[in-house]
Amino acid sequence: MSSPLAVYKLIILYLLDRMGGEIAMDRLSSFLLEKGYVNFVSLLQTYAQIEESGLVRSRVSGDRCFYCITSEGRQTLEMFRTDLSAEIRKQADGFLKQEGAALRGDQSVRADIIPAEGGMYNTVLKVLEKGSPVMEIRFQVPDKSLAEEICRNWQAKNEKIYNSLIENLF
Repeated sequence: MSSPLAVYKLIILYLLDRMGGEIAMDRLSSFLLEKGYVNFVSLLQTYAQIEESGLVRSRVSGDRCFYCITSEGRQTLEMFRTDLSAEIRKQADGFLKQEGAALRGDQSVRADIIPAEGGMYNTVLKVLEKGSPVMEIRFQVPDKSLAEEICRNWQAKNEKIYNSLIENLF
């Protein structure tokens, strides 16, 4: 299993496993592209294959896609972990350490869009601590573009909104 595409898959699985949660596609992509492991076309092919094969699950939040390793992905990683060189694992661990705060921040703030009846859309905005919601705000809006705008604004302004709510409610 040492084809380049297989190695790309293993790097993604390794990062997701070591993180212990979701990682945004753009963060995974920047690591793989900046280190020169993969080109953009191969990377898109890799994402499609690992999701299609059940090694990862994806979740879209606003305009971002997040990946999480599945139990099948963990099993695959364990079977082929030795195909990842010590140097690749070291670089991946360095990335997780360097980007840790940003990656944890991505995990602690969620914005989801859920289609509702009558052409409406529900936006669910959350702040999580250790995976459990500490705050959740829901809006029902008449169109998807407004729901997407709310999610983008939540991603950009969540800290300010959260702090304002805490100040005004307590």
